[in-house]
Amino acid sequence: MRSIIIGNGVNIQFGGSTFNNESIIKRAIFKLESGDFCNEVYTSEIGTWLKYLFQEFPGFLDGYYDRFTVASDEREELESFKKRYRRKTKIYEIGFEDFFLMNELCCRNNKIKNPERFDIQEILRRLFLDSIFNNGKINDIHRNFPKDFIEYIKTFDSVFTTNYDRNIELSIKRDVFYLHGAFHVLDDLYNPDGFRNQLPDRPADKVHAIKGFEHAFSTALTGNSGFLKQFTAENAENTNAALETLAAGMKNDPKIAQDIESWKDSDKFNLRNFYEAIKLRLNNPDFKFPIVYEFSKLNEIKGRVIFIGLSPNNDSHIFSSIHDNISIESVEYFYYEENEKNLILSYLHNKQVDFLSVKDYWKGL
Repeated sequence: MRSIIIGNGVNIQFGGSTFNNESIIKRAIFKLESGDFCNEVYTSEIGTWLKYLFQEFPGFLDGYYDRFTVASDEREELESFKKRYRRKTKIYEIGFEDFFLMNELCCRNNKIKNPERFDIQEILRRLFLDSIFNNGKINDIHRNFPKDFIEYIKTFDSVFTTNYDRNIELSIKRDVFYLHGAFHVLDDLYNPDGFRNQLPDRPADKVHAIKGFEHAFSTALTGNSGFLKQFTAENAENTNAALETLAAGMKNDPKIAQDIESWKDSDKFNLRNFYEAIKLRLNNPDFKFPIVYEFSKLNEIKGRVIFIGLSPNNDSHIFSSIHDNISIESVEYFYYEENEKNLILSYLHNKQVDFLSVKDYWKGL
């Protein structure tokens, strides 16, 4: 069995610099400064906050923000951040996902708590997603795919992508596993017909997806931390399993039913919501949170895995899954820079790893 995992390097190769990180950041800033955006999706204030994050950038390099990390994963991300950037780094040279680490630690420094912290993160997310989407032009990249590249992708048993666009799916005309969500799938939080909006608080009534900007309210997953991406990706499956177990317990065990009923009047919002979710599942056994991140599929593949166009930064969770899957015998990694090799070997030290130059591969096409 052969599987391939495709990253943004493919979009950059065939879509040009329009879709690299520098263009994403510059386009986002230009939209804010020119007023060429929908203020129901994000507002000009996020531009002020973005400039503040960059103003604090030297503090991240100097160690000031070390004190605000709260988990080993976060500390590792910050150490990686400090190694990858210099004080002369320009704002558009910072990876857009690294802004989410800066945002989180700056919120802690300024004692900004939820729901304001979530709102800032969500608006920052919409800004970058809108810039990546680039008025839909991102889904036209497949028109530039050479026939040989398309035929190569078709040879794989399973095709995964960390990209949010539909280019691979449109070119090979078969299902693709979206590890980080997709622009064409509305997030359950904003889907009025989804499971989440059958609960009493109905978040879609307060914040709804804006027509023409559904991509900014999609399942597209952003963030600096591989751990958090994995947690989010697996959250729906884990929640569905918990709801199924508790709904069965509520139906068959009076003691469990009594305990769960007590949550109905809890002073904790999340517990009250969970009670409503259990009741909803009990009355509608087929109703559940949608599985939109195909991350668990990485545990099912075997044989050989090929990586192309994927940077090891911010996606350590994918390499951890490959490392932990004992059915995967070997890995082929298309590297862009020589210095990627050591990092990949540190992630996949228990696998046979073959390295190929992606630059040479592109030249061959």
